[in-house]
Amino acid sequence: MLYAFVSEKDKPFESNVSRARMLAAIKNPNALLWVDLENADEFETDALVEIFNFHPLAVEDCVTDVSSPKVDDYDDHLFIVMHAVSRSGDELLTTELDVFVGRNYVVTFHRTPVRSVEQVREQIKKKNSFFMGRDATLLFHALLDRLVDNYMPVLDQYDAGLDELEDLVFEAQDERHLPRLLRIKHDLSMLRRTVAPQRDMIYYLTRNASDFITDEQKVYFRDVYDHLFRIYGITEGFHEKIGILMQVHFSVMSNKMNLMMKRMTAMATLTMPSLIIASIYGMNFQHMPELDHPLGYFFSLGLMAFAGVGMLIWMKWKKWI
Repeated sequence: MLYAFVSEKDKPFESNVSRARMLAAIKNPNALLWVDLENADEFETDALVEIFNFHPLAVEDCVTDVSSPKVDDYDDHLFIVMHAVSRSGDELLTTELDVFVGRNYVVTFHRTPVRSVEQVREQIKKKNSFFMGRDATLLFHALLDRLVDNYMPVLDQYDAGLDELEDLVFEAQDERHLPRLLRIKHDLSMLRRTVAPQRDMIYYLTRNASDFITDEQKVYFRDVYDHLFRIYGITEGFHEKIGILMQVHFSVMSNKMNLMMKRMTAMATLTMPSLIIASIYGMNFQHMPELDHPLGYFFSLGLMAFAGVGMLIWMKWKKWI
């Protein structure tokens, strides 16, 4: 799906424009063009080369997934790779968003819907053309700012999940919470690997000279950097918290195992005298005392009970149990 918007000074706002109109807008310094390619087919993807004549390396990175965020500064455009995050059930999803920023155009490319792009697109469709009425850099900032803001609902979900797990780990001392702990630990590690390079990428944009970002505009990107810095700190805190919860979980399970072994050892120790007595009287010798005694059976049972009770009193006195 291809969405195209054109805003030109003193002219009506345009949407769903043709390729010819795109070419005309690119050549007009007073126009701003935004082309959004969502799950584009081959014909729509060809527009990246035919209309905008992007660098072949940038196009190659665009059509193939790039695992880490990055920024490339070409002569006539910037190429930025970012990642949006969302949750589907208990699964953390990352979506690559490729952005080309020129002097009077922005091109976004993504294979699945990205919430931040949809938010800006919906605002534009409602004729709120604030983003389209400025310049390409601020439109790019609007997309980036919303992408970063949408990290917070995901972090809030993990915060609530960790608080719930914290209570459950102490209340339910069993193994059923370990898979959930491991899944959250994996998701948080993935989140850290996504946020950290994206933070560094924004830092690069705020500290290096560029033909597309003026000194006055850098303050907007510093604000995004501050948000990412805070988000990274939150993920670090979550990662430490999940590590502590896992340590507590294993400690609780270890203590539970030790207590169980202690009880089993005590039971084995208490029954040991009775087993010894039973084994002695169970030997198949012909001449053994008490074998022919009429009260021998009850004597042996009493002796077993006395030995077990005596062993129990002695272990209590030693405070072993």
